Amino acid sequence: MTAAVVITAMGAGVERWFGVGAVSGLLAGIACAWVSFQAARRNRGAAHARELTALAEESDIRVKSVITQFEWAVNDVVKLKRDAERAQGAADALMERSRERERYVKKLERQVFELHQQAARSPQSADAPATENEFDGPDGSHVPFRWALHIDGTKATLELETGVTLLRPSRVRIVDRDGQVMAVSGVAVLLADGSYGFTVEGPPIDLLSDLDARREPNYLIEALVQYEWKPTRLEDSGRRTRIVADNQGKFYRVADAADAAQVFASQPRRANLN
Repeated sequence: MTAAVVITAMGAGVERWFGVGAVSGLLAGIACAWVSFQAARRNRGAAHARELTALAEESDIRVKSVITQFEWAVNDVVKLKRDAERAQGAADALMERSRERERYVKKLERQVFELHQQAARSPQSADAPATENEFDGPDGSHVPFRWALHIDGTKATLELETGVTLLRPSRVRIVDRDGQVMAVSGVAVLLADGSYGFTVEGPPIDLLSDLDARREPNYLIEALVQYEWKPTRLEDSGRRTRIVADNQGKFYRVADAADAAQVFASQPRRANLN
């Protein structure tokens, strides 16, 4: 470049024009380099700004997503807490209702006991015939039951409900004349009317036939009262039921005496015991 400047300044003729061309080319190259550098710097700045903008937008999206998830979690916690409070309230209400029913049952039992005591203290007229206790059996030791039958296909279940009595049976069993236990019920269930209910799965079919025909059964049905098996007195409630399902798959218990007759007819009767 120095030589080109010297030639331009001191040269003559063709040499001078050669120096002018060289200097012009150098100046043009410098100008192009400067323009390219400025363009590259501007492009780099724009790309950097775009990257920063994209990162900022992505950060905002992530923050919004985290906030949304946190709001969902808070709403779920609030909903679960509200459901738990409702469940606790329902449980408290059911417990209070159960306690009220228990107090009511105890009140009824106390009233029945007082009525029995009053009846025992009141003298009977000489001309009035002595009638047996309607609920406690002929000798006061029998446990009264109302029986019903539930049919499930070819299986039958004997259902027993206690009458009004001071005795509280906890189990019921079926015994044949030889003293062999044929079936035992489950635990007692307190019913809505204050009586106790029992279910005996798979009782002897000839026992059910005798009960349904009002014949003297060839079996003994005993109730466990305070560690002692006591005899029972049975009364037919007239209830014969079975389970049916509707189109939506819901099950209902309906009255059906025809199924009971079919079960009695399909099972062989046991021979009478001497």
